Amino acid sequence: MRFVAPSPALAAYVRTFMVVEVEAELTHLRIPELGMVLGLRDRGSASVLVEGTATRLPDALLAGMTSTARLMRTSAGGRIALAMFRPGGAAAFFPQPLHELFAHTTALDGLIPRTDVERARQRLAEAQDDAGRIAVLEALLLDRLRPAVPDPVVAAAVRALEDARGVVPIRTLARRLAISQDPLEKRFRRAVGATPKQLASLLRLRHAIASWRPGARLADIAQRAGYFDQSHFTRELRAATGEPPGRFLRSGVRR
Repeated sequence: MRFVAPSPALAAYVRTFMVVEVEAELTHLRIPELGMVLGLRDRGSASVLVEGTATRLPDALLAGMTSTARLMRTSAGGRIALAMFRPGGAAAFFPQPLHELFAHTTALDGLIPRTDVERARQRLAEAQDDAGRIAVLEALLLDRLRPAVPDPVVAAAVRALEDARGVVPIRTLARRLAISQDPLEKRFRRAVGATPKQLASLLRLRHAIASWRPGARLADIAQRAGYFDQSHFTRELRAATGEPPGRFLRSGVRR
């Protein structure tokens, strides 16, 4: 994995760009992202594995947010360029209600004109280095960037959740923002692609995973991350990854 920071024009929407390239076939677990992901593949293929069944992913895609990890298999020689959106960042480029994409991966040409997708994929195939590959993604996004002002309530809610690393009751969050909980959740889901509670859970889980070090006690990790207790952390991590905390954390999976 190689990371490239977004340009200033996209930094408010894209957390990072990433180029993933593998030599040999690779099967790996990807934990849920905090935002949606746009990907363009120029070599090989990738599939999601569910109970032993492989479903090939589109070569140009937009992945919605999800609350569970995905087991993925990338073919030998595979390469993909990814735009990792910030929470709510994808709404500046896609007018669709983004909660409709939750837990789904959609072919990009179902969301934007096929000619734009094919042009970008052709340019990606011609790129000589990572800078050129990321330039293709930047150009595709800048062409779709809408000047509309983001929903200020949703933006404030995302900031508050990030600042608290997810440790804030949604009822309390709504009260701070002077809005009732139901309209907050509806506006949030449409713009972010997940509910405030789902994003809060992902923020808390990712903070806990990032804080793990060899020899660390699970109870200490749970307490620092804001879980009620170790069993609460165990339940949420197992629900997201399908594995017990000890085995998952020792496996080295972090992204």
